[in-house]
Amino acid sequence: MDGVLDARFDHLPGVPDNLSAPLAWVKFTIACFRFSEVKAHFEDDGWEVRPLLVVRDARSVFNSLIKKKYGRNGITADDPPIRLRLRRFLEDWRLFRDRGWPILRYEDFAADPLNVLKDLCGRMQLPWDDAMATWPKPVEQIADASFGNETFALSRGASLTQTIKPSLATVKTENIPVADLQWMEEEFAELNAAMGYPAHVPPTAAPTLGDRAVPRFENTRRYERLQRKYRVSHFLANARGVLSDWIGRREPVANRPTRQGPGS
Repeated sequence: MDGVLDARFDHLPGVPDNLSAPLAWVKFTIACFRFSEVKAHFEDDGWEVRPLLVVRDARSVFNSLIKKKYGRNGITADDPPIRLRLRRFLEDWRLFRDRGWPILRYEDFAADPLNVLKDLCGRMQLPWDDAMATWPKPVEQIADASFGNETFALSRGASLTQTIKPSLATVKTENIPVADLQWMEEEFAELNAAMGYPAHVPPTAAPTLGDRAVPRFENTRRYERLQRKYRVSHFLANARGVLSDWIGRREPVANRPTRQGPGS
């Protein structure tokens, strides 16, 4: 297998031309596009899709994303609100459940990565290879790793077991405002019950977080681009003003005293 780690979440992903193996895989995050939309996109290009959904407690996802730069809680199509991302994920989870497609519970994988991965390969009709656990090939051999997840890149070890950290599967809520926590526990009640997640987790966020993480345009990359454009324009305007002022202060050449040479 060879493929993409990770696809940009704000682009419809594609399969690279330089695959080194017959089976292609693409890892992407449900954010701007639902899985159902990406699946249809690949099928339009003639691919047969074998789907896999990795599920994690939505409260853990929110608690992590809200502190990450790439977890922008924005209001644009390319940086949508975190709540909207989670709603799209919930719709895809229901699709996988109804179709009987494989769902990987992240917490199970973190607790017993080798056995869970072997079982998953059987469900996806993929032959097991020890290289899936030992990772002998360098990351440079992946066809497209240009947009890899920053957290994974920083925490990646030499093998599967050296990378997976069961402690990260613990549900934490210190970054979740009270109203957002309540919303997730109501919105994801069906998923939580089906996947074995607790119905309620005590809030631990400081009152200074407020009731809700409000999506803002200022959180988006579009806003940052406008800010950069404004700063460049402001700099150029100031530079032109300084240059004009400097030119205006210089005396005309005809009025400058001429230098007198010896014997003049």
